[in-house]
Amino acid sequence: MTSALAQAARLDRFLGDSASTGGVIRDADTLALDQASGFPGQAVDALDGWGLHRAYVPVRYGGELADLLTPMLSIRHLARRDLTVAVAHGKTFLGAVCAWVDGGDMAQHMASIVLDGAPVSWGLTESGRGSDLMRSSTRFDPERRRLDGGKWPVNNATRGRAMCVLARTGEEYGPRSMSLVLADKSEMGPTGYTYEPKVRTHGVRGADISGIRWDDARVPEGRLVGQPGYGLEIVLRSLQLTRPSCTALSLGAADRAVAEVRGFMASRSANGGRLRDVPVARVEAGSIYADALLAEATSLVGARHVGALPGEMALVSGLVKFVVPATVDDLFRDATRFLGARSQIVGPRGAALFEKAARDNRVVGIFDGNSVVNLHAIINQFPVVAKSPLAAEPDARSIAGQLDPGVDVLPLDLDGLRLVARRGSTLIHAVQALVEAVRPGVNAPFARALEVYAIATAALLRDVAALPRTASPGLVHFDAARRLAYVFAGACCLSLLVQSGAPSGLARGTEWAHAALARVSQRLGHALDDADAAYADLCVAADEMVAPGVVVSLLGGWLDG
Repeated sequence: MTSALAQAARLDRFLGDSASTGGVIRDADTLALDQASGFPGQAVDALDGWGLHRAYVPVRYGGELADLLTPMLSIRHLARRDLTVAVAHGKTFLGAVCAWVDGGDMAQHMASIVLDGAPVSWGLTESGRGSDLMRSSTRFDPERRRLDGGKWPVNNATRGRAMCVLARTGEEYGPRSMSLVLADKSEMGPTGYTYEPKVRTHGVRGADISGIRWDDARVPEGRLVGQPGYGLEIVLRSLQLTRPSCTALSLGAADRAVAEVRGFMASRSANGGRLRDVPVARVEAGSIYADALLAEATSLVGARHVGALPGEMALVSGLVKFVVPATVDDLFRDATRFLGARSQIVGPRGAALFEKAARDNRVVGIFDGNSVVNLHAIINQFPVVAKSPLAAEPDARSIAGQLDPGVDVLPLDLDGLRLVARRGSTLIHAVQALVEAVRPGVNAPFARALEVYAIATAALLRDVAALPRTASPGLVHFDAARRLAYVFAGACCLSLLVQSGAPSGLARGTEWAHAALARVSQRLGHALDDADAAYADLCVAADEMVAPGVVVSLLGGWLDG
C-alpha cells in the first residue's frame, strides 16, 4: 500500500461510520447543518486535532504531502460523508498551493501558517469580473506595502486567517501587472479589512463562501509570493494542481450516490422477486457504477501525472477537471431517475443525503474554473495536441507503470509544471498502444469496444489538427475539446487496466473498463450496440466483489491487499 493510500485508510478509520453516533462526521449533524446553512465547525476542529492539515504541506517544508493523491484521497473520504466539510477544510490546500508552486522564500512561512492549523484561502475572483483574472481591480503598492480592493466570492474568506491574493502591482494592463501577496489578518490588525456577507448557495450551504475588502491595509515586508509581476503565471501553474484536486469532491459525492443505488437494489422487490435480479435494473445500475469508476480512473491517473509527467499538466488538469464533475453530474441525473421519488424526499436518511450530495456536486464544476473555462484551457493546447510527442512506438506498459496509483512516486517536484504542455498528452497519443496491450485475452464485445474507441480517437486527433487557430474559438472547437477530454478519460481506464497492479477487487477484472469505455464511446458519438450487456456485467461483478456497505472503487484491491 502506498503512503497516500495508507494515510487515507488511517483517516477513514478515524472518521468512523457516519451513520452511527460515534462518527466524527455524523449524518444527522450533516443534514441539520445543511438545512440551517450552518458551518460544520465541530467536524473541522476534529480534523485539525487529527492533523489532516499536515497532508496539505509538502514534505520538504515539514508536512506529509509527497503525492497529490495524499490530500485528494483524504478529501474524498470527507466528501463521501459531507462534501461541505471537505470544502471547508480542503480549501487550505488550495489557498496555500501557490507558495509550494513558487517554492521561494514564502513557502516556509506559508508552511508555518498551515502547520499551525490556521485556515488559508485563495483570493482570485472579484464581483462583476467573472473568470477574467487580468481585470482584477485589487491593488497592492509594494513600496507603501498597502493593499486595497476586495475578493468575492471566496471560500473561507471570513473564517480564514490568511489569503493568497492576486493583486495589481503595475499600471499597465497585462499578465506582468499582477502579483501574489499574502494577506494575513493577524498581521494587519482589525481595522484593515471588512467582510462581505456569506453567499447563499444551493449546494454546500454551510460553507463560508463570502467576501473580504481591504482599505489601505498594511502588509509586512516580504509577503509577496514569488517575484513582482509573476502572480498570474504562478496562479496558472497552481491551477494545474488544484483543478484535479477538486475532483476528489466529486468522487466523494459519487460514492454517496452509488451507495444509495446499491442499497435501493438490495432492498427493493419487483414482480415478486428482487430488484437486483431484474435485467433492466442491472443495466441502469451498472451504467451508474460505470460513470463512478470512469470518474475515479480519470481522477487517479490525472493526479499521477503531477509526479510522472508534470510538463503535461497544463493540458491534463483541464481534461480531468472537465470530465470528472460533468460525469458525476450525469451519474446523479441517472441515479435520480433510477431512484424515482426516493431521490427527492427528505424523510429517509439515505435519500436526504443523496439529495444533498447531488446539490453539492453541482458546485464543484465551478471551483477553480467552470466547464467553459476548462474547455477553453484545453483548446489553448490544441496546437501541441495536434503534434504527436512520441518519436517512437510507445511502450504502453511503461507509460501505464508511471501512472500506477498502487506504487509510491518520486518526491513531489513542482518545477516541471509548464504553462504549455509542449509534449501534448502522452496518454492520448498512446491510445493505440494501450488498446493493443489490453486486447489479448478479452472477450469479443470488449474487443469491439476497444476498436470503436481507437477509431474515434484517431478521427478526433485528425479533427483537432485540422481546426483553424483562432483567438475566438467556436462551437466546433469546444465540441472537440469535450470529446478530447473523454478520449483522455478512456485512456486513463486502459492505463489502469494495463498495469493491473491491484491484487484483488474490481480493478483486477475487465468488466469495469468495458462498461466505462462504453460510457466514453457514447459521449464520443459512437454508442456501442451491446453497451447494456457491459453495464449488466459490471453490476453483477460489483455485487460479487464488493461487500454491502463497502465503496465501489478501483482502489479496493490495493486497500484490501
